[in-house]
Amino acid sequence: MSKYFQNNYNEVNYPIEKSDNPGLRNAQLGAIHSISSFFTLNKTKPAIIVMPTGSGKTAVLIMVPFVVKSKKVLVVTPAKMVRQQIADLI
Repeated sequence: MSKYFQNNYNEVNYPIEKSDNPGLRNAQLGAIHSISSFFTLNKTKPAIIVMPTGSGKTAVLIMVPFVVKSKKVLVVTPAKMVRQQIADLI
């Protein structure tokens, strides 16, 4: 299980949202690339991701562990309902 994200990296794609096709919005793509850049320089430091309401944090949260090939991920949520929503997506 410790290499789940590394082993499934090739299964991840970056669909870009278009009027006729659902996908990632610019803010989400920017956040994913920004987080990837951080971990390129800081491989052992933890990170806290802060994004505005409605910006698509959940999609970013799901994609980043694959992109940075994480071994572990800790998700902290403010409410039980949010935790369950994220668990249902993964």
